[in-house]
Amino acid sequence: MKVNRLEKVNSEIKKELSNLILNTIRNPKINTIISITNVETTPDLAIAKVFISVLDDSNENEILKELVGASGFLRANLAKTLKLRKTPRIIFELDKSEIYGSKIDNILKTIKYVDEENE
Repeated sequence: MKVNRLEKVNSEIKKELSNLILNTIRNPKINTIISITNVETTPDLAIAKVFISVLDDSNENEILKELVGASGFLRANLAKTLKLRKTPRIIFELDKSEIYGSKIDNILKTIKYVDEENE
């Protein structure tokens, strides 16, 4: 599958899943804002890794567990909206890039502070 087509599929999956999570899941345990940060689909469309970020990170593991439990429901509804021969299996993962970026930013600030002291 061409890269451009795969990027379009990833974009559509991201858009449709965001809409489905916001409008169709009626789970009281999912009571915070969930953002889909990225979708990575395998070239054969067998698996779609969906990276999520949760606003209230105190219960992000429970929210992830609930989304994993609803993945079959989400996949079935995704199959109705997307016009693909095969609908990928959805795997949810927490996106830790913000935490990682924050750590790097703090390290860089520390390095800059030490460098300014030496001058």
